[in-house]
Amino acid sequence: MSSSGAAACVEAEAKARGRWCVASGVWPGVAAERAGAAAWFGFGLTFLVRPLGGAFFGWFADRLGRKPAMQVSIALMLVSTVIQGLLPTFYCCGETWGWLGMFGLFFCRAMQGLSAGGEMSIAAAYIAEVSPHKDLGFNLSWISVSGNFLSYLVVSILVVLFQTYLSTEFMYSWGWRILFLSSLIPGLAVLMGRRYLKETPDFEELLRVRAETELTSQVESGSKSQRDAEPGIWQELIANHKLALTIGSFGTAGIGATWYVVPTYGVQFIGKYSHLPANATTLSYVICYVLSILLVPAAGKLIDIWGVGKVFALCLLTGCALVPIPIFYWWTHVDASFAVGSLYIGMALIGVQGALTCSVYLWVVELFPLKVRTTGVSIAYNMGVGIFGGFGPVFSDVANELISPEGIMSAPVAFTLFAGLVSMFAVAASRWLASRGIMQVTHLRASPY
Repeated sequence: MSSSGAAACVEAEAKARGRWCVASGVWPGVAAERAGAAAWFGFGLTFLVRPLGGAFFGWFADRLGRKPAMQVSIALMLVSTVIQGLLPTFYCCGETWGWLGMFGLFFCRAMQGLSAGGEMSIAAAYIAEVSPHKDLGFNLSWISVSGNFLSYLVVSILVVLFQTYLSTEFMYSWGWRILFLSSLIPGLAVLMGRRYLKETPDFEELLRVRAETELTSQVESGSKSQRDAEPGIWQELIANHKLALTIGSFGTAGIGATWYVVPTYGVQFIGKYSHLPANATTLSYVICYVLSILLVPAAGKLIDIWGVGKVFALCLLTGCALVPIPIFYWWTHVDASFAVGSLYIGMALIGVQGALTCSVYLWVVELFPLKVRTTGVSIAYNMGVGIFGGFGPVFSDVANELISPEGIMSAPVAFTLFAGLVSMFAVAASRWLASRGIMQVTHLRASPY
């Protein structure tokens, strides 16, 4: 596993562990009503701050280099994850320390969000810049394998084992801490491995050009430096790449819904709706992620043969409409005797479709030129995935009180379809604008697209 992929794995493990412990109400000793509020606030808070993290770490990587930005982001992720495993709880330490621990949890979750805002996008830019252009789709697809799906698979297996063989008393006392503290192992390995990363040749060339231009400017104009004369990263991004930012932000919205509404919220919703055992619902994630892992490399090859624009459009169509609409309808109408079986079959189909989501990384990286690449990618990716993915489950849960789960268009399906339509419109608009020379949608590989 590459260092970039391993770091993505640490990030995804941290999100999955934190999401499971909070969303399951496993904040030991907290009352049920508090646990529910903490679950949604903790989940949404991480995604709310991701655009801020993306803006900071993106600027960091474009100004100081991809390598140091990746080192700082993974260190922040590791520290904030491990600290969560050391916090006091209501169960062990009483009311006062319990509240202190919960506020500490929210703070750590915010730090995780800041780190996550930069980690995946910087990793995508790094891999894109060191990969041969003919293999961009395949090489970037490994972020999904080693980060998104493999880490979630490992965490899901651990949770199934915990739910099946460990008592609630054990989990409340100290067992839940294992999920956080075990991040030390991959985290330290990544920190050590990144010491040997090399900066990308593209960024080194950019630094050389900057230095030469600044020297020439100083010679020609005396004391005035190029840094004063040349627009900064933010000025360049806002002045010349507003369309790319807008298209990227709305274009990735459907991916956020596909990742965090359909499987994450949907399975928990159906589990409660059909009164399924907790370990049975968690096991469905294992099925989903195994199939995604097996098929992602093939999806990456398809991107290199057919083009990322076409694969990404297919991903949005299937992930936001063709797959969730019939599956959610089936789940809410299936006979109770086959509820578990329908859940596993549905999650298998979601896993097959999920392999196509690896196309998001190359699609958004292609939108931005080298000078502002990581800043633009980080902001656009985290606006779309972060806002729509983070608050999709919250909207779905609230809307369930108004929309019947048994209708063709249940609340989670309606939100996912809306996000998909937003993204499809953005993708179509980008192709139309590019055909008229108004914006550029490919900065690395013009064909196939």
